[in-house]
Amino acid sequence: MMSKKAIAYLIFTACLLYFFSPWIFARKLFFNELLSLTGFLILAYKGFRISKDPISICVVLLLLWSGVHAIISLVRMDSLYYYLRNLVIGYSIMAYFIGFYCQPYLGGFIKRIRSLLRLYIGIFIFIRLPRYLFERFGVAVLFPALFKKASFRWLPHALIILNLIYGLTYDAFTIIILSGFYLLIFLSPSYKFFVRIFFLGLVAFAVLFIYLVPYLSLIKNRYTPYSEAAIYDVINAHPLLGLDGNNTWRLVLWKQIIVDDFPANIIGLGFATPALKYFPVEDVNKIPSLPYVLGSHNSYIYLFGRLGIVFVILAALIYWVVFWEFFKKRQYYLANNQLLIFLSFFAISIIALFNTVLESPVYAAGYWLLLGFAARCIADRQRSISRNEDSIHT
Repeated sequence: MMSKKAIAYLIFTACLLYFFSPWIFARKLFFNELLSLTGFLILAYKGFRISKDPISICVVLLLLWSGVHAIISLVRMDSLYYYLRNLVIGYSIMAYFIGFYCQPYLGGFIKRIRSLLRLYIGIFIFIRLPRYLFERFGVAVLFPALFKKASFRWLPHALIILNLIYGLTYDAFTIIILSGFYLLIFLSPSYKFFVRIFFLGLVAFAVLFIYLVPYLSLIKNRYTPYSEAAIYDVINAHPLLGLDGNNTWRLVLWKQIIVDDFPANIIGLGFATPALKYFPVEDVNKIPSLPYVLGSHNSYIYLFGRLGIVFVILAALIYWVVFWEFFKKRQYYLANNQLLIFLSFFAISIIALFNTVLESPVYAAGYWLLLGFAARCIADRQRSISRNEDSIHT
């Protein structure tokens, strides 16, 4: 019979393949579904006992809320096929329990495969491989595993440089933004400073977005999925929208989820209902399905549309805990070599800001897996404090 460590290592190997090549292992071999099922089986093995730490509670509430939408959507859905496609949002959350319950075995696994990771990434971060052999976003979550010690003096510099090279080699502007985010968190002198910068950026974006809404609305005048005339109306309407066509499309998609889908998005559109009316088309054969399955290239906005304000509240609570722990207890996680796990979770979080992640089998399980790792680190620290306090009182 296989030991628990051997089983954990086998699961981690599948996760590694998933991160490197989701276009094969997720799209063709259904690793996202297998990892989600594995998370469910681990939870069942644990007798469905849920940790009482804040992140696990939020994750379970989100899972239950997704279940509510899954049930309601059985009545509202337009197609069983679209329902199953959207359901990935809910069932992928189960991968969280792999990360949470298997995290104690992660250090040993990384130690065994670090040399191989360094060799493979060290070569192909400079030599561009096809996407199905070296994912152009997801490999960034593995970069922190290349370092033996989280306390390595030059880790911030090396990690930022690695991501810059990766972003340039694979033409991934998202990874360039990730480099900027790493620069921010490494230079932030305190949690309060980081929060102020974050909210300042959020307010600035909100003001800009509101200002651009009338221009984004021009898409409705001449839109047809068989012509690009409408999006060029938007692009030509304002100099800012003319800077990058892809980002202009993103803004058009975000505007539909946030503005056009109101007030249904407050409770959530659920699954197998159309979320988009105007969208880019790469394959005309897919036009009927795109309103249902095309992501908005910002997973947080898209899940707000599908799951409503409940998702926003729970996600905000999760990130509040993660960032508070990262800044306030950094020395603890440095000493335990767990700060690297936080950096990996930050990577997938930034990727989700500009890409289809939580609503796609290509990335979804990976996001929840990494959150599970981080949550276990936080829960263990909090439990160690409780044990120390109990020993003092006794």
